[in-house]
Amino acid sequence: MFKNIIIAVLVVVILNLLVQNKQNVDILVNDLAATKNLVVDGADYVKKTFDKEFSVHEYKVDIDIPSLNLQKEPFSEDSDIQEDTFFDQESADKAFDNLTEAEIMKREGP
Repeated sequence: MFKNIIIAVLVVVILNLLVQNKQNVDILVNDLAATKNLVVDGADYVKKTFDKEFSVHEYKVDIDIPSLNLQKEPFSEDSDIQEDTFFDQESADKAFDNLTEAEIMKREGP
């Protein structure tokens, strides 16, 4: 607590001494402007250095893996793979072809 009071008093004394002479204020403003320019130049240098050292390289890699080049769905109508089911659509169509509408209604129920 006591240290904070001493720091506050020293800041007030330094500001009073600074403001008493106009030349001191001009020196402070010039130093702040020079510091700003140095910071901006340093940031630009760091950015250029990072861009040069860690630049992004684009590589094009041609991979020819047959499994990645799937042209069709595995169970589509054009594929050679047949899905195993208990229901065969062709035999069901043949069974209902010869029936009349009344017989179909009897089999399906009310």
